[in-house]
Amino acid sequence: MQPTWQDVTRFTQQFRDAKMEYWLNENVCSFSWWLLLGTTIGSVVVWLIILDKKRIVEIVMYGFFIATTAIMADVVGVWLGLWHYPTTLTPVALTVEIHKVQMPIIYMMIYQYFRTWKAFILASTVNAVVFSFLLEPLLIRLQIYETYHWKHLYSFFPYILIAVAFKYILHRLKQLDKHYD
Repeated sequence: MQPTWQDVTRFTQQFRDAKMEYWLNENVCSFSWWLLLGTTIGSVVVWLIILDKKRIVEIVMYGFFIATTAIMADVVGVWLGLWHYPTTLTPVALTVEIHKVQMPIIYMMIYQYFRTWKAFILASTVNAVVFSFLLEPLLIRLQIYETYHWKHLYSFFPYILIAVAFKYILHRLKQLDKHYD
């Protein structure tokens, strides 16, 4: 029997209810939850302190590019069943903390401090190594992140690609802006 739209909405409601119960009983106030809360707030505070206020629009635009791409990749990855997040700060489907806050902040700091292409690519490569081969396994160990049919190596090149692509796009936009002044 083929599912009807009513079946889909009923399953969605059941999933939402199960997710909320799981979140309340297994996530809230767990060590991993407190770790996510602390690192999320801490990264925002540090970023606000060290942010180059003279370049705020440029740096934040770069961060929005990174966050938007991370959100889209995350939605696709979760939907395809490649990975999931057993521990999250909130019970909503999209995780807020890692790909929407912490990752863009780290990318924005790299963008801010490594202005030449050579330094930027090197810093982005080091970041990709840290994210792919240190942080992802650590997040798995902390039960914040689970992978299915996904290897850490698969994350390595996309981490570099999005950093370099958006720096290039922003560089071109700045050139166009100067051209039309």
